[in-house]
Amino acid sequence: MPGEDLLYKPVTELSRLIRSRKVSPVELTRACLSRIDALNPKLSAFVTVTADLALAQAKQAEKEIVAGTNRGPLHGIPYGAKDLVATQGIRTTWGARPYENQVFDRDAAIIRKLRDAGAILLGKLAMIELAGGLGYSKGDASLTGAAHNPWALDRWTCGSSSGSGAAVAAALVPFAIGSETWGSIVCPSSFCGVSGLRPTFGRVSRQGAMALSWTLDKLGPMARSARDCEIVLDHIQGRDPDDPYSSDERPAPPSDPAAAKRLQVGYFKLDFEKFGNRSVETAFMAALDDLRRSGVRLEEAKLPDLPFESTTIVVLSAEVATAFEELERSGEARLMVSAGAPLSFVVSRAVRGADFVKAQRVRTVCQQAMAGFFARYDVLLYPGEGHTAFPLDKDFSEIAWSDPVGAAGNLCGLPAIAVPCGFGEGGLPVSLTALTSAFEENKGLSLARHFQQITSWHLKRPALDALTGMRAAGSAGS
Repeated sequence: MPGEDLLYKPVTELSRLIRSRKVSPVELTRACLSRIDALNPKLSAFVTVTADLALAQAKQAEKEIVAGTNRGPLHGIPYGAKDLVATQGIRTTWGARPYENQVFDRDAAIIRKLRDAGAILLGKLAMIELAGGLGYSKGDASLTGAAHNPWALDRWTCGSSSGSGAAVAAALVPFAIGSETWGSIVCPSSFCGVSGLRPTFGRVSRQGAMALSWTLDKLGPMARSARDCEIVLDHIQGRDPDDPYSSDERPAPPSDPAAAKRLQVGYFKLDFEKFGNRSVETAFMAALDDLRRSGVRLEEAKLPDLPFESTTIVVLSAEVATAFEELERSGEARLMVSAGAPLSFVVSRAVRGADFVKAQRVRTVCQQAMAGFFARYDVLLYPGEGHTAFPLDKDFSEIAWSDPVGAAGNLCGLPAIAVPCGFGEGGLPVSLTALTSAFEENKGLSLARHFQQITSWHLKRPALDALTGMRAAGSAGS
């Protein structure tokens, strides 16, 4: 049976091993399923494990590879998908009690594309109910309860792609699909010490994915490294006639770590006195020093003085209320774990049509301002989160939390890549996030890959030996 060292290898290395016949897709899939069986009861990362399907897909991939067929670097690679993307004949719960037995008769576009690439679906990953659409204040607001952070089981993984973060960090999967409306790829990547890519709005089809906010939702990969995220993006991007919001913009050019030194890079300093933890600031500033020493040009930058956060809240509130109004009419909102879910509709109705129209006008101003910002800078660096992972029993309403760059990026549909950059309070992961202009994922990926060439934070592993009964192969201190 392959050991933990194999399961923590990036997609790039696993693909090479499969192509050279040193590891078979069936062997790798069985190893992942065994690890899921051992660890998921403690982590609650998976909602549904599709063992039979995974083994059938693995056998098919192995047969094809032996016959000389090569579908690309994801051929024979297992993965998990957040439980808001439809899977034919497999329940898709949206993390919520009213939908716990929901089954679709067609796969989402992203599932079809990954299947065509030869990737192997291990199952559906846990999430906050309705991706947090009706509000929540604790990490247990999910059909499957709170997802536990592999770095500390009494800590949360962040929402709403909570299972995706845990599954990648614990090497249950080589990569996962998450989604972001505002923070749900960047935050779990930050809290769990993995790499996560939020693509440009419209870059990846959302056909078959639960709609939370039609003009904010995005699907993207979470993996071991920035390069792995790029490989997955290559296979899931592209225009889809079934998704009217998808773009026909051509793919960004391949990333180039050597290009990082030619980029004009700004960095944003969060007000950690008010909105963060000083240990996160220390790790973030140390990461900037690493980049400077490597020859990357950095200067402190300021966001345009615009109401990014408040505008995003108005847009999100109005669109969420429309997306889930049937839950209010049926009374099933009362089945949600979060006690405040039924009241969220009252709050959303306070957003008038005129407010929504004004927010969309302000949004246009914000997009124009960010286009001007990125006429000066190629990349904006910021700490993915101002805090380390929260305790599971912590009420988020008690935490001073601000995310102006995340709001600007999501409101304006801009891509970002979060990568581990150190450890903060309690030995918990901290991330460095790179925001770029629309459809310029390659610039953020180039900088992220350069950072991962000069540091080893992305190679660190949580010490899970106490859960597996095996000796840990690495830890934060290794």
